[in-house]
Amino acid sequence: MDLQKMQYFKDVFELKSFTKAADKNFVYQSAVTQQIAALEKELGVQLFIREHGGIKNTLEGEIFYEECIKILSEYAVLRNKLKDIYEGERKRELTIGFSGVMEEKFLACIAGYSSKEPDILLNFVEGSYSVLCNKLLNQEIDVIFGTACELENIPGIEWKILFTEKQMVFLSKEHPLAKKEQLTMKDLESETLIVPTIDMVPSCHKKGMQLRKKSKYKMDIRFANSFEAVKMQVRNNQGITFTAESFEEYNHQCFKKSSISDIHFICTLGVAYLKNNQNALVYNFLKYVSLSKQ
Repeated sequence: MDLQKMQYFKDVFELKSFTKAADKNFVYQSAVTQQIAALEKELGVQLFIREHGGIKNTLEGEIFYEECIKILSEYAVLRNKLKDIYEGERKRELTIGFSGVMEEKFLACIAGYSSKEPDILLNFVEGSYSVLCNKLLNQEIDVIFGTACELENIPGIEWKILFTEKQMVFLSKEHPLAKKEQLTMKDLESETLIVPTIDMVPSCHKKGMQLRKKSKYKMDIRFANSFEAVKMQVRNNQGITFTAESFEEYNHQCFKKSSISDIHFICTLGVAYLKNNQNALVYNFLKYVSLSKQ
């Protein structure tokens, strides 16, 4: 008996079809049929009853399926552990994805982790959230720092909340509203809101548009193709934008961040990682950043 036969059996059992199991494994149906027949001969029992138009499981097949699940699962865990050990010996690296401006609290977490684990090399990849999520699913990066609206509820990806940040209005110090200590939504109704393009923050775009439709305040919206471009347009007094309170990159003498007094406007920040992740380095990194927020 080998694992390939067990995988074929598992797929036939779950899909109730030799043809579908063959398609899933990119082999001819005859190959699956032969492997199942060989497995039945080896075990000395019939695993399936072949009927016109389909197959049925036997009692022996159902019992064998339960054991198959355990064996294949344990093998996957073992394989990942061995892979992690090999890759850990070959290179101790973590790759962190982020989109645009890195929030200051994230930077503090990363700096603290680097001090604690100086032998681990940290790489950084910047990109849109859609690109970063694809890289994470393809295991090209290990974690993503970012906002809840872009990273939660994605199949195959886990989300861990680290911080909640008060959202502030970000504007040029030359803007007339910069003289006010606090702003209201009424103050902003005639302003132009500058935001990144939809491919950079698609979920935030969708929620923002829904909010705009429901709101009595209809701000004009202008798009910029990067976070740096957003900042430059605000600097040139072409509009305003929103930013988390502790974004240090936006604490330049040319800008001002003002709070909004009449709405509770927050941004949830955290880290995304692969579901069922078996990488010990990633696990330890997540454990550290979770503890560091306390």
